[in-house]
Amino acid sequence: MKPLISWDAHEHVHTEKNNDWYWAVGIITITAAALAFIFNNFIFGIFIIVGSFALVIHSSKKPRLIHCEINDRGVIINDTLYPFLTLESFWIDAHIRPAKIIIKSHKTFMPFIIIYIDEVDPEEVRDILLNYISETEHHEPISQKLLEMLGF
Repeated sequence: MKPLISWDAHEHVHTEKNNDWYWAVGIITITAAALAFIFNNFIFGIFIIVGSFALVIHSSKKPRLIHCEINDRGVIINDTLYPFLTLESFWIDAHIRPAKIIIKSHKTFMPFIIIYIDEVDPEEVRDILLNYISETEHHEPISQKLLEMLGF
């Protein structure tokens, strides 16, 4: 299948964390876990510690470079094809840097697919996608914006 357009992009925007960020996460984690233990909710306390540890490890890693392309069957991210039949609509948020495509999917557990487009012209991507799915204004989920704001 010949791609109509392709580019490489990072998985997410990486923000460098300083020591204060790690201290804040540690203090919040210890406080929340201690409260869980005080209220005899040991499993939740352990869950808080393990979850925080996993979040810190994940957020400190640099984002991978992924290959994205659009062809006449769908959108391909790395080697995963998202067929146009499973996609509802898209929106390109070009007012921020890097620009991103927000694609609404019919899938319950992955309702939005967010792809950064830094190397290609957003208008060119828009023109190609308009041939296959509709354009509807979408916004990132609040949870994703909150996590980005907190540095995750």
